[in-house]
Amino acid sequence: MLARPWRSATSPPCPADDPRGAGLSAGALPPVMGGLLAAVLLTRLVRGTGRRVAGALASAVTGGLAVAGILQFWFGSLSGSYPANAGAVALSIAAVSLTVLGLESVFGYSGIGTGAVIMMLIGNPLSGTATAPEMLPGWSGALGQLLPPGAGGRLLRSTAFFDGRGATPAVSVLVVWAALGALLCLIGGLRAHSAASNPERAPRKEHQRA
Repeated sequence: MLARPWRSATSPPCPADDPRGAGLSAGALPPVMGGLLAAVLLTRLVRGTGRRVAGALASAVTGGLAVAGILQFWFGSLSGSYPANAGAVALSIAAVSLTVLGLESVFGYSGIGTGAVIMMLIGNPLSGTATAPEMLPGWSGALGQLLPPGAGGRLLRSTAFFDGRGATPAVSVLVVWAALGALLCLIGGLRAHSAASNPERAPRKEHQRA
């Protein structure tokens, strides 16, 4: 049986089309996967820091509209404002994709693996979206809320069922991750420009990405 997302006794009920809240639980994974996929495609197909960041933001908006639309209008798993729900998903995707792009920009292809581990193997299990972060053992629930998957799930629950109440901490976490990713992209772009201006450093950069 699929676990029902945690809700207090005074919380509004799940939508009639999804009384167990399975859609919200399943909806935690697409932003992570979408952000990772967008980052990988952008690193392979797009050159230039500005273009990559713009591509990540564009894919986040598109993915947010699509995922929220499917969950809300097709599966009936979300209530509340569709623009708010789409914005929550888009911010989650942006936080993931920009972070992975930034790690790749600074550390080369190993940064993609590091980002995947942080988002998929650590962040997703500790997100608490299927149950609640309070039900995870020890400090793991609190840690999960400081990572994009957990913050994204909390934000979507807030916009879908609580009219955005309590969304500020989740928004803050996602914005910090997105800003950190953008900063890493900038650092990586400046490093690449410096290496291009100084050919002696170029082989070292290529070796890092090999």
